[in-house]
Amino acid sequence: MFKLIFLNQYISDVMKTISAKSNIKETAEIGQGIIDINRTNAITEDAFFTATFNQLSAKTDELFGKIKAGWIESELEDKDRARDLDVRAIFYEVEAKCVRRESEDQKKAEKLQLILNRYGLKITSASYTNESAQLRALIKDLKAPNLKEARQAVPDLDALIGNLESSQAAFDESAARHLANLSDREKSSSATVVARELRDIINGELCVYMEAMAKVNPDKYTGFADLMNILIEENNKKVRDRLAAIKKKKEETIND
Repeated sequence: MFKLIFLNQYISDVMKTISAKSNIKETAEIGQGIIDINRTNAITEDAFFTATFNQLSAKTDELFGKIKAGWIESELEDKDRARDLDVRAIFYEVEAKCVRRESEDQKKAEKLQLILNRYGLKITSASYTNESAQLRALIKDLKAPNLKEARQAVPDLDALIGNLESSQAAFDESAARHLANLSDREKSSSATVVARELRDIINGELCVYMEAMAKVNPDKYTGFADLMNILIEENNKKVRDRLAAIKKKKEETIND
């Protein structure tokens, strides 16, 4: 702390800082960018820089972990839509066979229709957990040995059931990861808090230090500081453009 207070005497307007309006993803990208800079312009034999950089690296990893948790939640929604599509395919194929002219195959399909009617397409609107339980039961019922001939009467039905088994398994895998991430998030800070902590490390510690040390020892620190400046300014421009686009869209909505 004493070192940072002392170095504040040297600070000018040269060193950029991350815009406070940077969102979570933008902040994470800045953290990763600084890590990448250190790979090509490493600063060694500097205990304070090393300690600060290690804090930044750890916080960046933590923030990307939070972002990934959000991706998994989105992935879960995608997997749910995929299995719903497979459910509808089964219902529609069996129904199509049932509304054909009376035949042996049509009568066999009606046996399957009786099973599907017990569940109904409303199954796709149930909660994730409820739908999973019902789909597992539906698959088991449709694959009963005594319905082998009935399944064969509906073209591609076995393949469609196989598709549903696969999409349900994929959903279960995503659901397990999602549950684990929910548990982790309950025990840790939110992505917003972590992003703010990362910005504080960069703006309040690393930028301050690099500004001062670039003046004290330019040969060693200027290269790193210049690349940080470029990285941060590019981010801030992206933030300004994003906010301008949002403002323009709101104005257009009001005018409409």
